[in-house]
Amino acid sequence: MASFHGHGDKVAYFFIAFGLYLLFRAITEAHVTSLTGETLYIAIAISLFASNVPRVMDIPLHMVQPIRRIEIFSFALALACFAALCLRYLI
Repeated sequence: MASFHGHGDKVAYFFIAFGLYLLFRAITEAHVTSLTGETLYIAIAISLFASNVPRVMDIPLHMVQPIRRIEIFSFALALACFAALCLRYLI
């Protein structure tokens, strides 16, 4: 079995890079896709940033709770946008 001990920073950097890709994709495809799709990409990117940037950077303790709330809100927004897109394609 593979051991991932010591690779947490690499995984966090990958998710940050993936969040940057999603944000770039949302900006470049702004005129082509729907508003719900754009919001989905942006919400996923914000959620990835909020969960992984504190893993690779030192942040003050008084900022932990607001960042956690941003992460939860953006994740819930992404789920709502995903459900709306699924309903749109099913109807």
